[in-house]
Amino acid sequence: MADRTVVQRVKNQRDARLLEGWQEVRVWVPSEKDAEDIRNIAASRRAKAEALDGLSKEVPKVSSQTEARIAQAIAEHGSAAYNTPSGAVLDLMTELAAEDDLQGFSRAVVILARAKPTNAKFVLARVPAKISNFVIQHRGIAASDLMKWADANPQWPEDLKRSVRDPEQFERIVEAMAESIKVFAKSH
Repeated sequence: MADRTVVQRVKNQRDARLLEGWQEVRVWVPSEKDAEDIRNIAASRRAKAEALDGLSKEVPKVSSQTEARIAQAIAEHGSAAYNTPSGAVLDLMTELAAEDDLQGFSRAVVILARAKPTNAKFVLARVPAKISNFVIQHRGIAASDLMKWADANPQWPEDLKRSVRDPEQFERIVEAMAESIKVFAKSH
């Protein structure tokens, strides 16, 4: 849902950045030159974060290939080639799921959220749909079985979104979900 006011948008962006570990700094300086210096430093630090400086250390075990793919997707943020600013990352998530790389999928989400915190909520909201497609295409789940199971387990989208920030846990949750759907389908 779009923010109704500028104040609400600014608050939501601030909250998203804080959630991802960004720090807010307010500084009084004696001159416009000093203020410009501070703005330049802040812009430089944001650019470093968006370039993933040090982020792979925060998300251990990301391969250099996956890190490069994530960096490329984030660099394409806002590209006109997509109908949403996060389109490149969403495509990468789809590719990683197709490669059966659930931990890479999770790491892409974590790194994107850190680099582009104001887009994290949008990307997180797409995780359940991408995993639904994954279990249908790669775990032999019938779409109708998934729908029946989902009706009986309404918390599953939130469970996925919560677990995606821990790559190993996310993989376990997705695999457990697939097994649960298979068991549910046999009993119903």
